[in-house]
Amino acid sequence: MSARRLLAAALGLLLLAQPAGAQEVLDALDIKIGKALFKRPWVPAPASTRGDDGLGPLFDARSCASCHPRDARAAARFDADGHLDGRGVVLMIGMPDGAGDPVYGRRFQIDAAPGIRAEGVLGARDEILPDGRRARHPQLSDLGYGPLAPASGVSLRVAPDLYGRGAMARIPDADILAVEAEQARAGGEVSGRARRITRPDGRVTIGRFGWKSAHPSLREQIAEAFFLDLGMSNSLHGEPWGDCTPAQAACRDAPHGQGEGTRGPEGNALEIGDPILSRVVAYVASLPVRAPDAPAAREGGRLFAGTGCAACHRPQIGAGPQAPRLFSDLLLHDMGEGLKDGMSEPGIAPSEWRTAPLAGLSDALARDTGLLHDGRARTIAEAIAWHGGEADGAVRRFNALTGREKAALIAYVSSL
Repeated sequence: MSARRLLAAALGLLLLAQPAGAQEVLDALDIKIGKALFKRPWVPAPASTRGDDGLGPLFDARSCASCHPRDARAAARFDADGHLDGRGVVLMIGMPDGAGDPVYGRRFQIDAAPGIRAEGVLGARDEILPDGRRARHPQLSDLGYGPLAPASGVSLRVAPDLYGRGAMARIPDADILAVEAEQARAGGEVSGRARRITRPDGRVTIGRFGWKSAHPSLREQIAEAFFLDLGMSNSLHGEPWGDCTPAQAACRDAPHGQGEGTRGPEGNALEIGDPILSRVVAYVASLPVRAPDAPAAREGGRLFAGTGCAACHRPQIGAGPQAPRLFSDLLLHDMGEGLKDGMSEPGIAPSEWRTAPLAGLSDALARDTGLLHDGRARTIAEAIAWHGGEADGAVRRFNALTGREKAALIAYVSSL
């Protein structure tokens, strides 16, 4: 009997023995199992450990934890030749209609199962601007399947901090829409919009996860990460070959994992069954909102609000002590030409980004991960300088502060 089935049997006996608080025991064990699955290195098929195989055939990482070290933001580092150093930065690919590249799909995967050619080497070229800022441009080499389609756009994205995502999931759609309406009524420079996602049954939900709020639920975001980043099928993405396109015939014909027997398209066994997916979701949802490293100075908080930073980076959405302090409004905002992306999405401008939560920023600074969606900014001041569009006014007011006031504001943000 596999270790997973033994654990399930033991769990069943435990629940029978402890009827009081049984759900709490189950939830705690689900989270513990989910943590182990989050860290598990998956392997390509075929493998002697049936429950662990299914990685790829194309993939960017072997585990969730390799892109989210300590459940946190990845470090966007590139070596002297501009090649990606480590894991945690991915290259998204998209056509204007939302489809992936006809050959490379929706991700540029840098690793592959034995016998399959990887899609290439991912890197970046940093351009130093006259004002000292660093513009970052994706750089691809050793392309395994020829050039990308001329219409395909690309975007470097850093794996984000996962702390507080469960709290983010619990924010009612109505509270996010109330912030959208409040900004519209104010008629000022800041006017964000919620990303509305229409379900197959016609229901509309509000996106909140991902750099551009592409996913309304944590389950959908994690399912897509399993599928695109690890190449593992699941109930939301059932193709066993992951992001391999019809043009990558050897990739599609490669062995696939046997999973736990749940059936996907054409009778294929899903490599990540719902019991695994649900437990990983439970683990990520259990990660609390990060508390500030140190009490923030009152003056820094006042300046943060006075310059207009808090208009988008709202300390919390909703009222009451239970409202999480994420420092985001979870709305899309036009951030100007400087942060314009190389990849458009249907209904989303290349310069639109969801307000990134600032909770946990102190950890990113301590580990020198780089800031913004592609890690280009080295400091908070440099990240602020990249803000444009709806943030132009806030940047002007920041630049008008005295040196002491700027230091106080930066110290406040650095403590989050």
